[in-house]
Amino acid sequence: MLGKSDTKALQEKLDLLQAENEQLRRKLMLLSGAGSTGSMTLGNLTSFGQTRVPAPQATIAGLSVAYLIVDNRWRVIRLNTRMGDFLNVHKDVVNAKPSLAELDNLEWAPHVFQTLLQDAGESHVEEIFEAERPNPVTGRSDYFQFKAVWSGEQGTVTVEDVTRLRTTRQFFERLVSPRIVERLLDSQEDPFVSQKRSMSVLFADLRSFTTFCENVEAPKVQAVFNEFFDVCMQALEANDATLDKFVGDQVMALFGAPLPNPGHAYNAVKVAVDLQQAMQRTRRRWIEEGMLPKALVDANPEILTLGVGINSGEMLLGMFGSQKANQYTVLGHHVNLAARLCSFASGNEVLASIGTVQEISKYAKENPARIAIPIKFRTKAQIEVKGIAEPVTVATLAYEMA
Repeated sequence: MLGKSDTKALQEKLDLLQAENEQLRRKLMLLSGAGSTGSMTLGNLTSFGQTRVPAPQATIAGLSVAYLIVDNRWRVIRLNTRMGDFLNVHKDVVNAKPSLAELDNLEWAPHVFQTLLQDAGESHVEEIFEAERPNPVTGRSDYFQFKAVWSGEQGTVTVEDVTRLRTTRQFFERLVSPRIVERLLDSQEDPFVSQKRSMSVLFADLRSFTTFCENVEAPKVQAVFNEFFDVCMQALEANDATLDKFVGDQVMALFGAPLPNPGHAYNAVKVAVDLQQAMQRTRRRWIEEGMLPKALVDANPEILTLGVGINSGEMLLGMFGSQKANQYTVLGHHVNLAARLCSFASGNEVLASIGTVQEISKYAKENPARIAIPIKFRTKAQIEVKGIAEPVTVATLAYEMA
């Protein structure tokens, strides 16, 4: 038999569960109430923030927001112009102190203001909610973050358009290290605007990979390629590089994008050295473990060695393609030259243009403390490149083999 204290404790737990259940029910109503016009997600999304709505009225941590305030009777007593535009009402509507329910009628986020304020009042913490709204003009989705909090007898709800930051984060976290994504979000750079920029590009591919594929079982080919992919991504993330693309056994990487970087040429060479050393160790293990048959190595000593080409110069950077298929990449003859250098390089070799050598020399003089590896080039040859009238002088990098 339960005593009075046990019964009281049980009742308190039951009341708590009922309160939590009511909060969950309201959130589920939000999620299901949007129907086909939008969708929402719950969670702490404080890393988002910058808005594209014009004419800033107020700021939180420097970010323009729309806001409204209600009193303890749930009457709207204040809202800024931005919130008026968001709700399609004039801000002077507050003169009549309308109930929040009269304004809380977004079809794609039904009762979102009331739900969040009620939850914030019960939990005594800030409640955050993100909603997705299809944009009829662009055909894509816009994303809005709602925050609600009570202070004394007043409740405040803010709304921020987080579309640009959300899109930027989702896109670039696949291509660059997390620290670059955070720096990009903190900057004023719009990475999707096409622009000409001085930067470097690197191409690297495995020699005779097609021959390897034709002579080795599919599971081994897959394992080798996956390891090559991992080695490349580790080197790129460690050196402020951006993955442009993988095409078969070839990787293309950008330096000085999405954010400008005066050390772009040095970083490219640093990646090249890291790649070469890591791939030499990996290739030896492939041979030892039988992933790369010795018979293929005897017949073709350069098989699965890496050739690298680097070039620096002014390139056109941006998002190119159609709405259904586009890519963040670079265009121009400097890109073509880097690809040509890669194809001209021997296995285990890093070739660079004179432009890259000059960029590194300049950067090393201005920033000697940032040069972590010895960099020595020697002239190798002059090559003809389509689109360039004069022969191009090519330099090969002397580096310590793994």
